[in-house]
Order: sequence, then structure tokens, then C-alpha cells
Amino acid sequence: MSKEEINGSTDLQKLFGLILGTKVQIKDNINEAEEKMFGIMVNKLISSDDMEHELMSIGGIDAHKLTDPLWLVIEYYMVLLYGGEASKVILWYIYDRIGPDDKIIPLEGNNGKKFILNNTVDLWNYIKYKSPSPTK
Repeated sequence: MSKEEINGSTDLQKLFGLILGTKVQIKDNINEAEEKMFGIMVNKLISSDDMEHELMSIGGIDAHKLTDPLWLVIEYYMVLLYGGEASKVILWYIYDRIGPDDKIIPLEGNNGKKFILNNTVDLWNYIKYKSPSPTK
């Protein structure tokens, strides 16, 4: 059995095989899907923030009265989903990772160690690295 297969999937495979008339392989790739969705979410939030700034700089339109309540809801959901510390890092990534010179600013850990987060995969891995897992 590969590491991606769900334990106890043999009965499900037999059932689906009878129904569909073909061999079925059931995989547990929830972690991969979660990582991809996380990356899409963070990139969409960055795009939204960039669009707000562009509205202001090009058209002089301040969208904050509309968007601030939505951002607050998103931030609360992040805390519920990923925890307070991880949410701080995610928000730093969205708002402060790129400096005024368009260069990536390193994230400084509690011990002074600096981490370069080039993309959402790096962010995801950093959060997973810093978050305690149930098996530790």
C-alpha cells in the first residue's frame, strides 16, 4: 500500500469496483490539496490588496470603507483555521514581505534567524515547520 492510500480502503475499492465495473484507487492527498488551496487563497488576497492600492493611486478611489470589514473577517477566519501565530506570518507575507524597493524582506524568527519566503510554498512550509504537529 502506498503512503497516499487511505487505510481500510480495500472495502471501498471493492464497492466502487462493483458499481463502476473498473479498478479504483483511493488516495489520501488532502495535504496536497490543502497546500494548493492555501497558495491560491494567499495569492488572491495579495492580488486584492494590490488592486486596492492601484485604485487609490490611479483613480484616487479609497476602497477601505468597503474592504476593511471584509479583511477583518478574513483575518479572523485565518486565526480560526491556522492559529494566531501562523496568521501573523500569513498577514506579514501579504502586506509586508515586499519592500518599497520591490525586494523580498526576510522574515525574522523569534531567535533572530531570518527566513526568505519566495512564494506560498515557502510560506506553507514555514508555517508547517513552526506549527506543532499532533505527533510531536
